[in-house]
Amino acid sequence: MKIEQIHIYGYGKLENIHLDNLEDFQVFYGENEAGKSTIMAFIHGILFGFPTRQQLDLRYEPKTGGKYGGRITLRLPDYGVALIERVRGKAAGDVSVTLEDGTSGGEQLLKKLLGNFDKSMFQAIFSFNLQGLQNVHQMNTEDIGRFLFSSGTLGTDRLAKAEIELQKELEARFKPSGKKPSLNKKLATLKALEADLNKASEKSSRYEGLIKEKDAVEREQRTLQAELKEIDGQIRKLKEWSRIGDLAREEAGLKEELQTFEGFEFPVRGVERLESLKQLMGPYQVQIESLEQRRTALLKELDSLKVNQELLDHEPEIAAFLEKLPKYEQTKQEGIFLRDEIARLDETVAVMKEKLHFTLEEEQIEEINTDIYIKQQAEEVANTRQRLDNLKAQLDASFQDEKSALEKLESELQTAKASLLPETERTRLEKASRIVNKAEMERRLEDCHEKITLLEEAAREEAHYQKRTKILSSCILVTGILVLVYGLAIQQFPLAGVGLVCAILAGAAFINSGKKRKPAAKQEQLLKEKEKAKQLKAELASMNQSSAGEALIRLEHDNQQKSKVHSLAVRLEQQTMQFEKVLARFEQIERDERELEKNIARLSGELRISEQIGRQMIMEAYRLIDECKASIRSKRRLLEKASSMKEFESGMERKWADLSPLFTKSMPSDLLVAGQLAKAELEAERKKSILFNEKAGNVKEIEQDLEEQKKERESRQLEIASLIRQAGAEDEEAFFRLGEMAAKIEKMKERLTNIKRELSYSSIPDSERQALLMMLDTDERIHVLEQKKIEKEALVKRFQRKLPEIQHEISVLEEGGTYSELLHSFRLAKSEAEEEAREWAVLQLAKDLLNRTTDRFKEYHLPKMLKKAEEYLAYLTEGNYIKLYIAPDGNGFLIERKDLTRFEANELSQATTEQVYVALRLALAGTIYEKFTFPFIIDDSFVNFDGNRVKRVIELLKNLENRQVLFFTCHEHLLGQFDSRQIHRLGKEPAGTIRR
Repeated sequence: MKIEQIHIYGYGKLENIHLDNLEDFQVFYGENEAGKSTIMAFIHGILFGFPTRQQLDLRYEPKTGGKYGGRITLRLPDYGVALIERVRGKAAGDVSVTLEDGTSGGEQLLKKLLGNFDKSMFQAIFSFNLQGLQNVHQMNTEDIGRFLFSSGTLGTDRLAKAEIELQKELEARFKPSGKKPSLNKKLATLKALEADLNKASEKSSRYEGLIKEKDAVEREQRTLQAELKEIDGQIRKLKEWSRIGDLAREEAGLKEELQTFEGFEFPVRGVERLESLKQLMGPYQVQIESLEQRRTALLKELDSLKVNQELLDHEPEIAAFLEKLPKYEQTKQEGIFLRDEIARLDETVAVMKEKLHFTLEEEQIEEINTDIYIKQQAEEVANTRQRLDNLKAQLDASFQDEKSALEKLESELQTAKASLLPETERTRLEKASRIVNKAEMERRLEDCHEKITLLEEAAREEAHYQKRTKILSSCILVTGILVLVYGLAIQQFPLAGVGLVCAILAGAAFINSGKKRKPAAKQEQLLKEKEKAKQLKAELASMNQSSAGEALIRLEHDNQQKSKVHSLAVRLEQQTMQFEKVLARFEQIERDERELEKNIARLSGELRISEQIGRQMIMEAYRLIDECKASIRSKRRLLEKASSMKEFESGMERKWADLSPLFTKSMPSDLLVAGQLAKAELEAERKKSILFNEKAGNVKEIEQDLEEQKKERESRQLEIASLIRQAGAEDEEAFFRLGEMAAKIEKMKERLTNIKRELSYSSIPDSERQALLMMLDTDERIHVLEQKKIEKEALVKRFQRKLPEIQHEISVLEEGGTYSELLHSFRLAKSEAEEEAREWAVLQLAKDLLNRTTDRFKEYHLPKMLKKAEEYLAYLTEGNYIKLYIAPDGNGFLIERKDLTRFEANELSQATTEQVYVALRLALAGTIYEKFTFPFIIDDSFVNFDGNRVKRVIELLKNLENRQVLFFTCHEHLLGQFDSRQIHRLGKEPAGTIRR
């Protein structure tokens, strides 16, 4: 999980704050009250809810009354980007979560994203500050080990605190040999009360006798009550029998009489069914006679209808033929059009063959390749032909122009060369002109002397500059070395880096200044100027003072002519090259034309045309051949279509020749007229057939009805015979006599049913009624039981009077003082001791569960966590402390130094103890809670570390994989450990917008 953006609407004094593009290791630097703790609380509040008013945590509600809350943008490994917004609302605030795939939700979705972590668990494992480290130094020596062990399991000291609190509670309630714990006191009191109670009991033998007598009276009362209840039940049963006895006897008589008819069977409602069947026989006979008359009349009508069945059997073929007649007529008309079109295409092909001078057959023409590649080649040939013709015309004009220009330049060059002075004459004139140039040469000599003076001065200044540079480099080198040594001594590495850079640069400058420099350009120029001055002095010494003005004029004119000759020679050379280029282009055109002729010959062969046509109009020839091929293909398609249509016409005529004999009338030769007549006759026969089928169907329906009526009549006759047979009678008269007997039996059964229904409401079951049938003295039995009941009730009253007397005597003994008070005190003390023991047992069970959980953690999870913590501790302490062991009592750690010496936690220095704490916290998150990729949030937790320890712990945090770190600090000297892009500076302004 990575926090990418933070937007604070309003939280504490922070309002409208944007923190974007947060790094994997993000540092928040600010002075006190800059808002570091507020940002930490904001992150906790957005993820886990704002503190409620009942909680002790600050709510950070804006004092200005602005919008409360904000949003955080997370990047999650399984869900991508998630936007979490929480604003003021009920309890912990109203939260909304939106994922990058569009999924949205509230608290439930947020809990799912956070793995059901709560705020306290998150702070215990992934968020720690200076307070957690200070807790180490606020404990005594015995508690430091427990605290470190608890921090290594839960990330906080809650485990150690819970264990200590449980032990204190248990010892405050009970100790095996203690006297002050509350449970020990109550057990001692209970033991003393029990002894006093036993002594008082020995003095109360009369009391025990009364108790036994009271119990005996109560038992006798319960026995009499049970006997009275049984007598009451017997009396109620006998009174009920006197009410239902006559019905029970009638029931027994009916059952006995019905047994005499056992085996008699008669159809249910047999008499009614027989009379109903006899009434149905008459209508069946009338219906049968009517149906037979209707069938006879319809058969006569069928004989009068004559249907041409053979014609109707061929109806599908005739219908199909008639449907094709319009197409037949259309085909004949299209045939005429196709013949005209074929003739036109023949004419077109002939004209194209004539234009191309073809003697080829149509099949040969179709074989000519006219694909798009050939077309492209033909276009290229035509374009090349046009291009070469245009270039040739242009080059002809250029050739004449370049040739004329070349001849003109050659003539001008000959004229200019002829006007030049001879070499001997020019030498004489040059000697004569030197007197005129003496003043110029003296001026040039003076310029040389000035340049020599300036160059010598520059050489002296350069030597002086090298000397000063060497001295300055030495000073800077010494200063840089001093700054480097001082920075390393105070561990200010940026200052040491500046000193190192200065020393390196100064050393390089010093070494460079000590080398002998090669002669510079100015020195070379000085030597040249001195040599030049020497030559000028020699020339001035050899000059005469004669006048040579005319010689100078002639030399100047000759120089102009020489320049003109040189210019004309250059122009002539350029013109010659231009002329040669024109000639080269002529040669290239000739080569292109030869290549073009080869392509024309090849394409002409491909297209089967003469080279003359290919040379002059190859694209026109290609187009004509392509169109000719298209016309030939169209002609072939039309011929195939005409042949198909002719075959269709012949098939129609043959089909009519087969169908016409089926009709009764003679048909004309015209198929359209014959088709109309055939259609009319077929329709007439179809109607006759429909009428015939309808009447035949009616006959069939009548025959079916007739058959059904006969079957119904026979069925009724069979039912009558079956009823008589079921009753066991020989005829209908005997059947009716048996019916009267069956009615009598039915009445007896109905009476028996009514009696059983009345008896079912009685409380006496059927099994007991059978035993009571023989009882005749019911009233006498009731009288005897009532007398017995009176006697028992008298005994009960006597016991009821005796029991209060016994209870009163017992009360007097108990109220006598000692025994009752001791008994009450004993029971009360026993109840209180039992309650205290239950509470002690609950605490002891909680401690046992905590110990078992801790043991399981030590067995399964702690080894892996300790291994990782050892790696971190060795790194933090630069290998001075290398191992962590569980203390023998199981409540702390032993830390092993590299010389194998082991220390308890309280024996370590303050900073080393804090390093152990940091190693355990980081290892806990990296092993047991490895799958939860929450960022670490650290608030100034390393202020007690020296510079080297701070550097080690920060490097360790930077090297954590897949874990963002948010580091809050107010110590500016720590910022040198980070890149500038990792640092975000917080101001003291109460509100504003901050962006990175």
